[in-house]
This record gives sequence, structure tokens and C-alpha cells, in this order.
Amino acid sequence: MGKTLSTLLVHSRHFLCFLILIALSRCSNSIPKLNSSYMTPVAYPGVMDNFRMEVPSGWRFLDPGEYQGMSPSYWIVRQGQNSSSFAGMRVFHISPERIGAYYGTSDADGDNLKIDIKKYCSKTLLEAKKAGTLNVKNFPCRIIDKLQACGYSGYEMRENRRYFANFWFVWRHDGMWEINIYSDPDSNEIPQELLKALDTIRWERR
Repeated sequence: MGKTLSTLLVHSRHFLCFLILIALSRCSNSIPKLNSSYMTPVAYPGVMDNFRMEVPSGWRFLDPGEYQGMSPSYWIVRQGQNSSSFAGMRVFHISPERIGAYYGTSDADGDNLKIDIKKYCSKTLLEAKKAGTLNVKNFPCRIIDKLQACGYSGYEMRENRRYFANFWFVWRHDGMWEINIYSDPDSNEIPQELLKALDTIRWERR
């Protein structure tokens, strides 16, 4: 009798442990996940880090002295082309001071500015539609240099030519970085080498 009771107690303990494990697993699944779209606080608003990217064969960075009209921080065109060419990649840096007044949230004392990158992308997409960008479509967010990047695609008319474009946005401690990639005139595809170059983008502290 005593042996039977001891056996029952052992089995009861094992069954109780099994029930506890099931309950714990259900609890862990019900815990809300951190919203990864709420990005890094801006700790150094006066800083702009160095942008690095492997330039694909057949393309080149424009020297700032070659810029005309638009003033991106970095500009990539095909070899033999200049700033009159829309095909290529333009990288813009927007300081926290400029962007925070319209899209940011911060602490009561004005520190720790944050941007919800998904909301920023959605607002920019709506503004692009109003400005005439056609067939606008959201991209799934991706990672660029360990940071979340959100974007969309669409068609723009430039000097009576149609360009397919991709627009990516990355929020960092030094502000917003916008990466605009344009197809060749009247093309429906971005050059694949430019899309692959997104994986080589890195920022380095000055």
C-alpha cells in the first residue's frame, strides 16, 4: 500500500510539473512584443556620421562640386553620367532639429527625441501621392546596418520621362537618412546592383 501511494505521488508531481510548463509557455506567448519601429533616441543632435557603401561596378559617387540643383549628402550615378541623370541613388541626411519639429516626440525637457519610423514612412508616402507619385506601394520593413528601414516604391515624372523609384528611411541617433533609388528612364525596374548595394551600407562615427 505504501509503495503504491509513493508511486502515485511521484506521478502526480510529474503531471503537476507538466501543467506548470504549459501554463508558462502560454504566458510567454501572450506577452506583447516590443514595438521595434520606435527607434533610437537622438543623443547627439549636432553629429552627422560618415556614410559608407560599396559602389557597384559601372557606378560612381559624384563629387559635391558636381552637384546641380538638389543637394543630397551622397549621390551615385552611372560612370560617364553627371548630376543631370536621374538614374542612380541619392542619400539625404535630415538633422534631428529639422525633423523633430514635425514628426518627433521627446521628453518634457526636449531630450531623447524619437521617431516612429513606420509612421514617418506612411506620412511621407501620403505626401508623395499628393505630389503626383503614381502606383505607390509600401515595402515590408527591412534591416540596413542593424537598424530598421521602412520604405515604399512608386513612379515619378522627371523632365517628361517616367522613373520607377524606391524610397527608404532609416532613423539613427544623428537624424533621418533617406535613400532614394531611381531606375533608368521609362524602366519598370531598379538596377539590381543598386538594390544589392543597400546591404553594404554602413555608418561610422566621425
